[in-house]
Amino acid sequence: MVRRAPEQKIKTLAKITDMITISFENDWFQDDIELLISLVFKPLLAVNIQEKIVGADRENIRFTWQEHFFILNFDCYSQSCWLEGQDNKSTDYLALLYQELTLDD
Repeated sequence: MVRRAPEQKIKTLAKITDMITISFENDWFQDDIELLISLVFKPLLAVNIQEKIVGADRENIRFTWQEHFFILNFDCYSQSCWLEGQDNKSTDYLALLYQELTLDD
């Protein structure tokens, strides 16, 4: 039997130094990560997923947005989700990425 979390929404987005933290309204499972990815990327135009790395309790999604490289991280045990730049130049664009993610708030 596949466990599914109830309907999901993003609860909070916070820009903290060199990362953006994301929390969801309900607990989630690794099977729900595809849905969570779509929720996070919904406000962004032209996201290009480069690679998905799936581990036993963690998933990393490497993607490009506006010609910069980012990583969307999920840690299932701690229910943690965060975005970070893949390099210093991309990390400098986290503030702009945060603005785009919070436009609908």
